[in-house]
Amino acid sequence: MCNARLRLATFALAAGETLFWLYTFYYIGRHANPLGEGMEWLSEVPLTAIVLTLVASALILAAIGHWYPLTTKIAALLAAGALVADVASARGRD
Repeated sequence: MCNARLRLATFALAAGETLFWLYTFYYIGRHANPLGEGMEWLSEVPLTAIVLTLVASALILAAIGHWYPLTTKIAALLAAGALVADVASARGRD
C-alpha cells in the first residue's frame, strides 16, 4: 500500500472513530436516566482513552508525514478494531 493511500485510510478511520466518539456523548445525554446517578457516563472514559491514545497518535503521524509504516498500520488497525467494538457494544445495548 502506498503512502498516500495509507494516509487517506488513516484519516478516514480516525475521522470515523472521532465522529462516533462525539456521537456517544449525544446518545448518552439523550438516553440517560434523569433521576439516576450518572453511571452511564462512565462508559465515556475507556472510549476517550482509545480516542486520545490511538486515534490522536495516528492523526498526528499522518498529518506531519513523519511516520513509520508499521506503526501507522498498527494504529489504523487498532482504531478500526475500536470502531467495530464500539458499534458492536452499542448495538447490544439497544
